Amino acid sequence: MNDELNNARKEFDKLGLAYNKSDKVTVEQEIIGNTTCYWFNPNGKINANRLIIYLHGGCFVLGSITSHTSLVSHLSEQLAMQLLFIEYSLAPEKPFPTAVKEIEKVYGQILSRFPEKEIILMGDSAGGGLAINIIADLNKWNSRLPVALVMLSPWVDLSCTNNSLLENKDSDPILTKKALQDYASMYVNGNKLQEASPIEKMDGKYPPTLVLVSTSEILLEDGKAIIKKISVSQPKTRLSIHEKQNHVWLLADIHSSESKKAIEEIREFIS
Repeated sequence: MNDELNNARKEFDKLGLAYNKSDKVTVEQEIIGNTTCYWFNPNGKINANRLIIYLHGGCFVLGSITSHTSLVSHLSEQLAMQLLFIEYSLAPEKPFPTAVKEIEKVYGQILSRFPEKEIILMGDSAGGGLAINIIADLNKWNSRLPVALVMLSPWVDLSCTNNSLLENKDSDPILTKKALQDYASMYVNGNKLQEASPIEKMDGKYPPTLVLVSTSEILLEDGKAIIKKISVSQPKTRLSIHEKQNHVWLLADIHSSESKKAIEEIREFIS
């Protein structure tokens, strides 16, 4: 791994220091299907019939339990649900379809272990894209879908052709089109783009879906494209557009008014 990528990962992991982890949630590591996962268990009364599986963002190249512990601990606490965080393999060392296959193996084992539980699939940025890939394969295999899908600032078009990549380039301090193109290249890595790009695999059934995006981010049109495709067959879809927020704004400040609004929207939607 080159120094530039190593430094990028270290910088991304610092997002986990933006605020403290919830002190009302315990975290336990478990290896499931050869993939490192983490259980987030809130103290007090929880919805024991439901389980959130969380897929982190980081452009398929960055991100880990370090970058996301604080965020998902507060989600677990405030949604009053047990949450399973999957620390899937990253590109370019493990390009597509490694992460997809790892997540699917974990998902299958969770279904077998907890057949009575309803699964909610949640992801931010590239994690949202991975969620789309997972559902595409579940449809192909006629497997049980999650009961709900929630995506925060999802990235699903790896061709990087949506209009907002240019229209919002001056208002998005987090992402650039060039960075996304570079990361997409690392992730696809010789595979066919149409196989790796989630937006190309959005046929079939979908659970009720909530997408949260911001007017300021370059992935705004990705969120709109998801809802346009899913709403054809799934009437229970919602696109929530927040004003002038950064990409996955909950990572930077879980206590802001817009983050609180987003969590309340998620709570209402999945209930």
